[in-house]
Amino acid sequence: MAVVLDERANILHLYYPYVGMWQNMHTSRTGIFHARAFSWTNSDDVEVSQEHLESNHSVETHFKFRSATLNFLDAVHPQLNVFIRRVRLDAKSGEVLKVFFYNRLNICEFEQGETVFYDDDTKSLVHFKNGTFFMFGSSPAFSSHACGEHTVRGLSGTYVDAEDGELRRNDVSQGLVDSTFEVTLRPDDAGSEAYVYVIAGRSLSEVTDTWNYLMNKGLAKTMHETLSFWSSWISHKPVPDSGLPDSVKRVFKLSLYTLENSVDRNGAIVASLDSRTAKTSGNSYNYCWWRDASYVTYALNLVGLSNLSLEFLRFAHRYQLPDGSFYHRVRPDGSWGSTWHRKPFIQLDQTASIISAVYDYYSKTRDVENLLELWPMVRSAAFYIASKVQDGLPIPSYDLWEEEHSVHVYTAGAVWHGLVAAELIGDVLGKERRGWLDVAKLVRRKTLERFTHSITRRLDTEDGRADSASLMLVNTGFVEGGDPIARRIVDQVETKLLKPGGGVARYEGDAYYGHENPWVISTLWLAQAKMILGDFETAKRHIEWAASCASSTGLLPEQVDHAKRNTSVIPLTWSHATYVNTVTMLVTGLREGTYRH
Repeated sequence: MAVVLDERANILHLYYPYVGMWQNMHTSRTGIFHARAFSWTNSDDVEVSQEHLESNHSVETHFKFRSATLNFLDAVHPQLNVFIRRVRLDAKSGEVLKVFFYNRLNICEFEQGETVFYDDDTKSLVHFKNGTFFMFGSSPAFSSHACGEHTVRGLSGTYVDAEDGELRRNDVSQGLVDSTFEVTLRPDDAGSEAYVYVIAGRSLSEVTDTWNYLMNKGLAKTMHETLSFWSSWISHKPVPDSGLPDSVKRVFKLSLYTLENSVDRNGAIVASLDSRTAKTSGNSYNYCWWRDASYVTYALNLVGLSNLSLEFLRFAHRYQLPDGSFYHRVRPDGSWGSTWHRKPFIQLDQTASIISAVYDYYSKTRDVENLLELWPMVRSAAFYIASKVQDGLPIPSYDLWEEEHSVHVYTAGAVWHGLVAAELIGDVLGKERRGWLDVAKLVRRKTLERFTHSITRRLDTEDGRADSASLMLVNTGFVEGGDPIARRIVDQVETKLLKPGGGVARYEGDAYYGHENPWVISTLWLAQAKMILGDFETAKRHIEWAASCASSTGLLPEQVDHAKRNTSVIPLTWSHATYVNTVTMLVTGLREGTYRH
């Protein structure tokens, strides 16, 4: 289970049984009945603040209205498919407050044919369809409930029933259904606190068994257990402890949580759990891109989570295509995701990135046994990309930004890096050399020949537009830091793409969700390149800019507009991974004396 909350603690996305698949929540709402007046928490008369607690991976949301304050503390259990919410009321003695929780589900991402019923055995509401069950309830057990329908026969939904402060207690409904339950709080006795839960499972007996476990342990103890786990988890991670502003360190910690919770048990690493773009563009970022995921594994390896990297590489091995390549993007279950690429749906840099990820995993872990397990995937991928090099350059494929079908400099750099990594892996395992290093050297030589007079972003046509992706030639060692070409690449990006308010655009003329919006990864790539060139002070400012783009809950977006407003998805896993990699690079410079501040 993975749960995404909105800015007012409503469940925005409810993923199960895969992280990032399926999105089972259509709408959740929270209502408050107090002093004979009703308000939904998204109304203007309710003041809201929210923060993600770096110490224990929980989210606190505070609602202030009239003379009362309602506090939510939310967490997901690290082992069980359980979302837990502690609800506390701070109000004058004698006041009574009713909190209404409304849920309209979207099980398996469509609404028809669902059932909701009140289960008298567990005193909860159960929604189910197609072998997926969600149990909603509270402790103490909720005061009243209603099961109903919406958008048929003129019905709006059970949330309307709540607005007079009373529910009509219908016990079952089917079709296009929803439900609401009420928790009553009284501040003058033990009733000022309650716990709300959501349990996911594949059968009624499974969610009931989980419910029995929770009730036997007690939800207060279960919440304590959850928070204690995450507190211990973060305490064992290499979080920067000096030399950086608190804001930078905070986003680093929260990035670790984001990365951990973007990896499915199946091994897939999801680009973003934010599905809101589906309402405007018809699609979301709930996919595993091989490139994005490979960058994420670099960060996982740095912070002691290489076990998750290995699971991803095994996932890649399972879903590699017979010719050695990788399809554009897949869903967390390994099935093909939607694409706008024409057949054969391949980006050469993505296939190359998997090989590089395998070598990075080995270089951080020295795990030869599992390296041998992954060798067939590496060998097949290396033969594939080597076969796509003609006259010293990769054949045309879609670029890093997935907009142009051409021969891009970034792709050439990725192919070089992947082939070098494949040869190194073969050397570790004592495999016969396959000529991949020779191909890699040829690609590098042919690419650099094009940089004799000017920096270009494409190799099959003249294209002098600045592109932040060219920075990866510097950051991966394709161009040595002392080479004048490295300085020219960095100067071009700084001159053409660095914005007056901070942040670096992807490339000149970028029109994705705005005009040349600054991207977090592009800005951090520049920070990495500046460190390679010895300018740590400027790199530090770029890192601080990236941290300033985080939400109040510490989530990093894909991009922001020139007023620093998020314009697309948040969080972007790739942004968080690049942040961890870049901050670690800076901290290493501090520790080794490369940089003095």
